[in-house]
Amino acid sequence: MSIRRGIVIAVLAGICGFPAPLSSAASAEPPAAGRIDSLESIPDARWQLEGFVGRRVQANVDHWLIPAPANNPGLLEMFARRDSGTPPDLVPWAGEFVGKYLISGAQAMRMSDSPELRATLEQVVGRLLSLQDADGYLGPWPKDQRLRGQWDLWGHYHIMLGLLLWHDETGDKKAEEAARRIADLVCSTCSGGDFRVIDAGSHEMNMSILHGLTILYRRTGEDRYLAMAREVLKDIERAGDYHRVGLEGREFFRSPRPRWESLHCLQGLAEMHRITGDPAFRQSFLHHWASIRRFDLRNTGGFSSGEQATGNPFVNDAIETCCVIAWQAVMIDALALTGQSLIADDLERATLNAALGAQHPSGAWCTYNSPMAGQRIPSHIDISFQVRPGTPHLNCCSVNGPRGYGSISDWGLMRTADGLALNYYGPGTIRANLADGTPLAIRQQTDYPISGRVIVSFEMAAASPFELALRIPAWSRTTGVRINGELVSGVVPGEYLKLARTWQPSDEITLDLDMQTRYEPGDREQFGKASFYRGPILLAADSRIEQQDGLTNVDELPVIDVNQIDKTRLVEPPVGGDSPWVTVDVPASGGTIRLIDFASAGKTTLEGQPQSRYATWLPAANMRPPLPVAWIPADGAAVGTGDILFAWRQPAHDDTARRHAVVIADSPAFDHELLRYGDEGGSSLVLPVNAATALKPHAVYYWKIVARNEHGRAESIAPHKRFRIDPSAPPSPTNWPYGQRKEDSMLVAATLAGDVEPSYGTLEDARGWKPATGPDGAPASAIELDGQSGMVRYRLSAFPDKDYTVAIRVCVSPAQSDRFGQIFSGWSRGMDDPLRVCLAGGKLAARIEAGRFFSTPTVPLEIGRWHHVAAVKNGDKLILYLDGQPAGTAAVPTRISTATEVVAIGGNPLYTGGPEYLAGRFTDLRLFARALTDDEVRKLAE
Repeated sequence: MSIRRGIVIAVLAGICGFPAPLSSAASAEPPAAGRIDSLESIPDARWQLEGFVGRRVQANVDHWLIPAPANNPGLLEMFARRDSGTPPDLVPWAGEFVGKYLISGAQAMRMSDSPELRATLEQVVGRLLSLQDADGYLGPWPKDQRLRGQWDLWGHYHIMLGLLLWHDETGDKKAEEAARRIADLVCSTCSGGDFRVIDAGSHEMNMSILHGLTILYRRTGEDRYLAMAREVLKDIERAGDYHRVGLEGREFFRSPRPRWESLHCLQGLAEMHRITGDPAFRQSFLHHWASIRRFDLRNTGGFSSGEQATGNPFVNDAIETCCVIAWQAVMIDALALTGQSLIADDLERATLNAALGAQHPSGAWCTYNSPMAGQRIPSHIDISFQVRPGTPHLNCCSVNGPRGYGSISDWGLMRTADGLALNYYGPGTIRANLADGTPLAIRQQTDYPISGRVIVSFEMAAASPFELALRIPAWSRTTGVRINGELVSGVVPGEYLKLARTWQPSDEITLDLDMQTRYEPGDREQFGKASFYRGPILLAADSRIEQQDGLTNVDELPVIDVNQIDKTRLVEPPVGGDSPWVTVDVPASGGTIRLIDFASAGKTTLEGQPQSRYATWLPAANMRPPLPVAWIPADGAAVGTGDILFAWRQPAHDDTARRHAVVIADSPAFDHELLRYGDEGGSSLVLPVNAATALKPHAVYYWKIVARNEHGRAESIAPHKRFRIDPSAPPSPTNWPYGQRKEDSMLVAATLAGDVEPSYGTLEDARGWKPATGPDGAPASAIELDGQSGMVRYRLSAFPDKDYTVAIRVCVSPAQSDRFGQIFSGWSRGMDDPLRVCLAGGKLAARIEAGRFFSTPTVPLEIGRWHHVAAVKNGDKLILYLDGQPAGTAAVPTRISTATEVVAIGGNPLYTGGPEYLAGRFTDLRLFARALTDDEVRKLAE
């Protein structure tokens, strides 16, 4: 998986809105495999980490990686039993367990010289290879199911990666050959016949085989692997469509398949760029990375809410360990492609908080979910449904979590065109070779991140010329760098400091990083709260840490005045035991509040003590605005001449003090500001054409949102988006964010009086319908759907995320009988339906699927009679109305993050898994982007 830089990166950096890469010298060589990236990992480097992280790494080796196979014999025996004749009792993804374990183990070998670890992995690999069938199959499913269902291709993908990493560490050619045989089986099974990868189902998971195939092609040059990868890309167009969606600039959380497993498919796009040099693959991959960074990056550095992107990182929902690992992998690819140090900042935050926080200090277990507030629960308890006899401790996260440590070896020290880039700071020694083969060791003496002083020295046989690029974190506002005591100039936060010289073995670099406590304001669900950081470390209140007034309830903390946080005091923790890594006292109303590092929070294991609770969003006052998130125009969009809509993520509704302006420049660095316009609340502004005279057709412009309040200002999250004015493009929409009619928030209005065309809104398609008599008996005053294929679909620009209403008149046909059917549905994918009004067994209900299932009580509906039916979502309530009267209420999430862009009457707009059609007559459809009152619903019914 070794990668090098090439000619395309410098030009594409400007096109895609990224600053110049670490080294921008161009080569005359054509793009070729392995010649694209700005930075490359050094897989043969050896790491000896010390301090807190070093202890965690070794604990993971000693108490998980070494004992796991013996304690969980089913790890391998599931493969031996696959053709026993007894149907396997396994979760669909069980085949991944050994692959994820091997990836973690091979990475750990770079960071531990334990002979017992090597021997354990050698035994696992040997047994695994003995279980590979003659045709290359290496999964746990019987012959009639091989690669054709479950998450079998997904399991093989992880096994391929694990075997290839093992080969790289040991030179075991049998392991690489086994990976090739897996790829050969995929090619013979899924190409050229009547079965394709898309037919295996579980698309986000099984299509990740794209990444494995592209990696193997770059190693071997075997054309069949690239041909198969292209076939998978064709299938992806009918599922997640990640490549084209990325080129369109659609936000990842609005893509068809935003689950975390998709991130490994995205890595396949990065590999396709490395193989072909096609800039479109780079563009789509980096768009998705940037979209996740803008919309879904949690304060822990982790990713996901309920196992997918949602566009809202402020909901305290599950942050799954597997999601964090996949996000780290995507960031490593993005860092290699762009050479941008802000990505290394993000990797450090994710590693030292989300990844370390997911594993218990003992190393014996990890979590499934490490939320922003709550408790740390062992994964074998939290997701115990994955447990089977022979695998009592195995689940998706337990085998994947150790990659959080191991991936440091992929990004902590990287090669540049001219030397090395040092990204990881912490005590220890890294041994690596320069590009010319010269060996050296980089030694760091530091207690970072407790303090900010890092002393870097070298062990070399002789003086050596190379460039050392030091990551200067963006959060370190004032950083001092000295070489042999002499101060170095040109230190810029958020950029690499490139030090090119002939280095002597006696040279010493001293970094003094700014460790002053800082804060980031919360938004939406966390409005009025802040997250606090010391360097890269997220700070948390923990119920086991008694405060000065004896308070241990993390839900009743005093307010922190952010104007006083410069008085934060570092506390020397007690030695040993269950001591935190970092402890600080922060000034708060009435005194101070003691906070500890996120990685240590919630880790109580002392006998007789309950598991502690923690919180990371803390009450705060006098804060600047939260970071706005730029949305429209989409990155790279062409906008028509005339007024231009600029929009950003909807802020907290109760934040009335925040104002926004748009800033436009002709470079991503915003060196030359062309215009600044607006002073708006809410989530959008319209730049009038007469204020945009500086903008010329076909030129590329960059834009950002600047928010302000009485306490300060904040700029939208980088990388900043770009657009161009194209006179042939349609005019910019102005009814943000849902396309609603301004005077009444109408999204769709259709009388359905013998016709399906709306008076407001957009008809997508209609089938299985005909004009029918309406409630007053007049002909062609309604439509009738046949209950077999009949459905009318309307397209939205977006579905509302908080309040909305649907209302319609319906007369259900006796032919419906006891069948299930949809009166109205916004279903987009599994567990993503922001509203459905359905009939089952003659009973009516309003429901929402948003990671979980929510439903009002069911009420009888008289068949063959006209009824007025409405459903209103008002904040945290969903209310069902029948004939103008409330008929049932359900508690629901205040905000719903959904990818829905199509709604339907008479059926499910996108679901293909079974019939959900409803036979009946319909009229008077109304869909609003607001919650109607009881009186308004009653008047519609009348």
